Amino acid sequence: MECMPSDNRIRVLQFLVSPVRSGAEEVALELVRGLDPRRFRNYLMCPAPLLEAFGKDWQVGDAQALALTLESPFHWNGARRFMNYLRAEKIDVVHAHMIRAAAAAVPLARLAGVPVVIHTCHGREAWRTKWLSRQYWYDRRITAWSDVTIAVSESTRDYLLKEKKLRPDKVLVIRNGRHLNGFFPDPSRRQALRREVGIGAEDPVVGVFGRLEEQKGHRYLIEALPRVLEKIPALHVVFAGDGSLRAELEISVRARGLDRSVHFLGYRQDWMNWMDATDIVALPSLYEGMPLVPIEAGAMGKPVLATAVDGTCEVVVNGQTGVLVPPAQPEALADALVTLLQDPEKQRALGEAGGLRARALFSLEQQVRETAQLYERLLEERQPQRARRDFALS
Repeated sequence: MECMPSDNRIRVLQFLVSPVRSGAEEVALELVRGLDPRRFRNYLMCPAPLLEAFGKDWQVGDAQALALTLESPFHWNGARRFMNYLRAEKIDVVHAHMIRAAAAAVPLARLAGVPVVIHTCHGREAWRTKWLSRQYWYDRRITAWSDVTIAVSESTRDYLLKEKKLRPDKVLVIRNGRHLNGFFPDPSRRQALRREVGIGAEDPVVGVFGRLEEQKGHRYLIEALPRVLEKIPALHVVFAGDGSLRAELEISVRARGLDRSVHFLGYRQDWMNWMDATDIVALPSLYEGMPLVPIEAGAMGKPVLATAVDGTCEVVVNGQTGVLVPPAQPEALADALVTLLQDPEKQRALGEAGGLRARALFSLEQQVRETAQLYERLLEERQPQRARRDFALS
């Protein structure tokens, strides 16, 4: 007979403020799904549009979710609801994802008496262009109120220490990971998806997976395409994702006469199937924390063409597991893409090596295990008697 979980499980709440399902949101979701339900009681709090985008994906075991929009600790109605929920559910750990979420959740969680409060930085915040926002005084205050700040890559840790000037003893690296097993190529599905948007069975396809936002660098790939199509006219590019730049990017595609070669898929639940339907995965980002896309591509044996920025360089080894080019340089992107498209054997070798590297360094199981150990260690430091009693009962 299966044992019921103990009521003394550690209660962990993942907190998000973005309404859009993307990389950081996937990390939080996988923690809800992956933390051992015998040891942890899992909670998810995020805006209603994001909860709707998650669908049933968060519904694992007895996990609970609450739709709440809270972007500032000074939004009194949301703040009161947040603190009341923490107290009513006796939350042990609040884990906020990205600085905007941390700015709202960390001080309120402290006021509510939550024993352990942490937040994750998912990458460099290039949106902070104004002088005042780049002084990072509030970030240092949030870090002081937090037990630990998690950096998703070594480059993110460097950013936190060198630019934000956070205390080194308060910053810990836990690399992002993804599911690396359980996906199987399906040639018939691959062809069906291609036919869906008018791509021929033998046409080369480049896939770009991510939000249609400035960070992801889609416009530089679009600018590169005329140069690529001169050499490889049968090429197709699929953009899987949605965002605020979609209309602008579609206009740019039409203005360059690329309508037949570029396909905007919008957000797709079946994005993994679409990745299977591509030959090369591109990531032309301007900055990244620890990108999930090249990890996923590696798990599927797909070669990656990416920009040499931040955490991307920790996933993609230039010339060994993928090809790296400078960011925001369409000509370099075009030349590298042509070279790779004309060399199927190189594509195969890069894809195979990328898969080996992904499995060695970026498994989701390792990320969840390290995060769980952090929760347990911090809780024992804050409440040693409770923690020891709970561990004995598990």
